[in-house]
Amino acid sequence: RDRLGDEDVPAYMFKEVARLDPEPVLFVNDYNVECGNDPNATPEKYAEQVAWLQSCGAVVRGIGLQGHVQNPVGEVICAALDRLAKTGVPIWFTELDVPEYDVGLRAKDLEVVLREAYAHPAVEGIVFWGFMQGTMWRQNAWLVDADGTVNEAGQMFLNLQKEWKTDARGNFDGDGNFKFRGFYGRYVVEVTTAKRKQMLNTSTVEKGDNTPVVVDLADA
Repeated sequence: RDRLGDEDVPAYMFKEVARLDPEPVLFVNDYNVECGNDPNATPEKYAEQVAWLQSCGAVVRGIGLQGHVQNPVGEVICAALDRLAKTGVPIWFTELDVPEYDVGLRAKDLEVVLREAYAHPAVEGIVFWGFMQGTMWRQNAWLVDADGTVNEAGQMFLNLQKEWKTDARGNFDGDGNFKFRGFYGRYVVEVTTAKRKQMLNTSTVEKGDNTPVVVDLADA
């Protein structure tokens, strides 16, 4: 902005891109905001930037937290997410890596960030900034060693993926309903009838969607 001599150029860029192509989802994207250790990159200042862009007519449809985190503290990350969530704009971790020489500590630190991000209702996605040794921007952040071995940090991530998947089994009640509590996402429903006939149904449960998943057994 200093070089261009125009304080309003960020808002202009948002509006001009949207005019030229309204399809892309336009984000702000910044670093250190979630760490709580940079007075120039606080959640409050970031939220103010979003509010200023919106007041200038820019449509901000995503808040990016780069997520280059060292020694993460869950409470600090949660507080930052809470503050940014007040903007009403979806949040993404856009460049996540957690460098730590000790791979055991790396696994624990990465788990802190992932659990806080996954648990927060305003966070809609997480993008890793690489995973393979030798291809990462920052050293000591990889999840897979150069020989293809999944290290302790990578295994922790795989374990979380399993934990955050829903596997529900049971019988229909007298009204033909089977109720369970599960995560949002894509479901494959397999039904075995009294005649041992199997039926498959694939459905996606979106955030905030309480519509029942219906499997038609008329031909079963």
